[in-house]
Amino acid sequence: WRMRSRPTEGNLLVSIGIPFLNPGPYLDLAVRSVFAQTYLNWELILVDDGSTDGSYERAVAIQDPRVRVLRDGQNKGLPARLNEIVRLAKGELVARMDADDAMHPLRLEKQVGFLQANPELDGVTTGAYLIDAEDRPIALLPGRQPSAQEVLARGGFLHPSLLARKSWFEAHPYSLDYPRAEDRELFVRTFKTSRLHVLSEPLYFYRWFGVPRGKTLRIGYRSERKVMWKYGPNLVGWGPSLRLIALSFGKELLTWFLEWTHLEKGFQTRRAFQPLLEMDQREALRTLKVIRETCVPGWD
Repeated sequence: WRMRSRPTEGNLLVSIGIPFLNPGPYLDLAVRSVFAQTYLNWELILVDDGSTDGSYERAVAIQDPRVRVLRDGQNKGLPARLNEIVRLAKGELVARMDADDAMHPLRLEKQVGFLQANPELDGVTTGAYLIDAEDRPIALLPGRQPSAQEVLARGGFLHPSLLARKSWFEAHPYSLDYPRAEDRELFVRTFKTSRLHVLSEPLYFYRWFGVPRGKTLRIGYRSERKVMWKYGPNLVGWGPSLRLIALSFGKELLTWFLEWTHLEKGFQTRRAFQPLLEMDQREALRTLKVIRETCVPGWD
């Protein structure tokens, strides 16, 4: 495909929501990747969750009628901001995105096209390239359809790559009771009643800083166990649920040990990651270059 070819505009409005809290310079790449989309019929909703690093001022400098920047001076947290974005969205479709990530220029075109061709589906996610703090591609996270146990154990779907119908988000709001596991709770809660599809292509650039530090990771483990206790027995049965809960306790204890022994840096990758082939590396770098060179009105 030619990234410089003339883009075509779709007939469905997509509301892209980016909540942000002190994303620093990473916000630039995220916003440029929106403007690099080959699918033109979008609006961008930028919601500041209490930034103090100049990100809000950078965002309001954008001069494009498709972009809305909102700020209320509060720090409400990610789940609350995601629900807020859904309420504000004017589009029939809502696209998730994190402020330190980037979208492949074909992301919206391919996801919207797939939903239009499959009206029975509620949403679609994708695979992703993993990039480090310096925008270097480091691994591949392939997209594949997860099982019920995989969704319960790890979330199953790449949450920030989700594009779904606004009506689906409205029917299934994010819970505020599962810090650092709100996406897992959503996917587990809706697994039996929703129809989400995974595109295998890496249409997203996911920022990977390594495994979070102990305290942050332990908050996530406690939330994931709440999800497993509440939904696991009905989803996969008591036996698998109890094994996953025990594994979660074990991982939390491991974080204490690694923190105490200062060995955290030895556990910075995950089994789901795949090494990048040379051709994949070249493609990822070429795509990132195009994104970085995309103009944003008011910035360039």
